[in-house]
Parts: sequence; C-alpha cells; structure tokens
Amino acid sequence: MASYERVLVSFKSYLGDAVMASPILPALESQFSSVTCLTMGVVDQILQNSTAKRTFIRAKKVRKPNEVFAQAQRLRQEQFQVAVLVNHSFRSALTALLAGIKVRVGHSQEYRGALLSHPVPYGQNDYETQSCFDLLDKVRIPYEFAHPLLSVSEQEFAGVRDLVNGATVGVQPGARFGQKQIPIETSASIANQLHRQGQRVALLGGPDEQKFLADFLDKLEFEPINLVGKTSIRETLAALKHLKVMIGSDTGLMHMAAGVNCPTVTVFGPTPHLKWGHRYHPHTVLASPDGLIASVPAKKILEAAIPHLEM
Repeated sequence: MASYERVLVSFKSYLGDAVMASPILPALESQFSSVTCLTMGVVDQILQNSTAKRTFIRAKKVRKPNEVFAQAQRLRQEQFQVAVLVNHSFRSALTALLAGIKVRVGHSQEYRGALLSHPVPYGQNDYETQSCFDLLDKVRIPYEFAHPLLSVSEQEFAGVRDLVNGATVGVQPGARFGQKQIPIETSASIANQLHRQGQRVALLGGPDEQKFLADFLDKLEFEPINLVGKTSIRETLAALKHLKVMIGSDTGLMHMAAGVNCPTVTVFGPTPHLKWGHRYHPHTVLASPDGLIASVPAKKILEAAIPHLEM
C-alpha cells in the first residue's frame, strides 16, 4: 500500500455501523495522504473530526443502472487507488469497479466477491469493529486495534450545557425498530427509580422516537429533561458526553454514546451482542436469554447502571 496515496472508504447508511467502523479511519490516515469517506444520510456528521485529514462525499442511495454509472463516473474523477468497502451492498462494489479503483477490498456479502480485488469473509458473530479491521489486514495496511472513539470539540461540549441542564443519566424511550425497543413500562420504571435516587434524567432519541413520548411521559412520576428529536447529531454526541451513563437498547444512539466514551448499559434482544455489543469498560451488555428484549427485567438494567452513578 505504500505506493498508493488516495483511499475511498464507503460506509453503510446506519449510524451504529458507522460508529463501529470509525476506528479504521485513523489507521488509514496514518498511511494515505488523502482519505475520503463516501457516506449517506447524516453519517458524515458522526465521523467529523476537525483534527483529522479526512474529507466527505455525501451520496444518494443508488438504485437504477444509470445512477450507479453516474456515481462511478463522479468517483473516477477523484482517481482513487484503493477502496475500502465497509458498505456490504453489491452496488458499492460494482460502483468501485466501474470507477476504475484498482484495489477494492470488502466483505464478500451479497454475492459480490467477484467484483472485489480482495474479498474478505464476514463473520456474523465477530465483533464488528474487528470485522472492519480485517479489511485492512487483507491488503496489509498496518494498524493498532482501537475501539470506537468519536470527536466532540470543547465548543460543542459547552454549547449543549444548558440543554443537558445537569442531567446525570440518559434514557432512550423508543427505538427505530420495534423488536429492539425496551418496553416503555420497563424504561419508565427505571427512570422513576433513578429519579427517586436523586438522579437528573434526560430522555434522548431521534425525531422518529417522538411517537413514543406521550405514553412514556404518562408513566413518569416527574418531568424529565426531554431532548428527544430536539438535538442535531453533533449536539446529541455532545449531550451524551455530559452524562454519567446512558441506558437503552441496540440502537445507533447507544453506539454514539459508546463512541464519546459515555458509559452505556445496552440491552440486546434479537441482534447478536457478540457482534454489536461494546463489551469493554466502561460499557455493559445485557443479552436476553431468549432473544426477546422484554425478557430483561428493569431490576437487572438498573443494577448495571447504578455503579456509574456512584462514582
């Protein structure tokens, strides 16, 4: 890889996936003079780092053949020599091939192995961050393994202080996918018990989770600091950094919390916790014994959170 200077990193569109893949960027930045992230949605906001030498191309989801060709043509103009395809889609590999990128390393998902110059097996239960580093291994890019660590500036941290209003613990009242949602009764019970213990509770989540709020608030004995749908991605990262612990399920928000080193208690139901769980200090993973997130009791979640609040 020493003779190559420009690398493209194609990310998935989910926030949690981007957080888990983010540690490969510093490794690439240490080896290449130019690192460009191809992202969709708001993933670029997750990966922003003012001290890093990375640039972004925000792409739209391509579906039709003419859209694939147009995106490939755009990338061809950039003259990338290496593509690290964190994105698992067939289209991402086809686009890199049509863009004339010589080295195309990615996981051999979606029957796209023939489109990759360096296909890599994907372990369904392997820790996702390690799976991303496996791509660098395949093309002999040196790295030191690291867990996700996202950047929040001092200005961003200070900018949300009034919004956070002294909150010590965060609770996520909803989830984008129903099977990942901790039952509202369980989350509300946890929030009430924390409030009785003198903790200031903030509710966090995206705009899609506002539909859960009315039911959740009805079950509370107090008025929380409600930030659901009220903060941008960057503000959310900064708000999480203020907290002593964040409680929720396997969602992008919880990955963001881990990424800013906010201690987390994450409850897993149907998704594989070995792959997506942050199973290292200061985080706790609680896996349902039967794959149903409702099977994890409030008492167990609360017991995992309390030590962080006593420090």
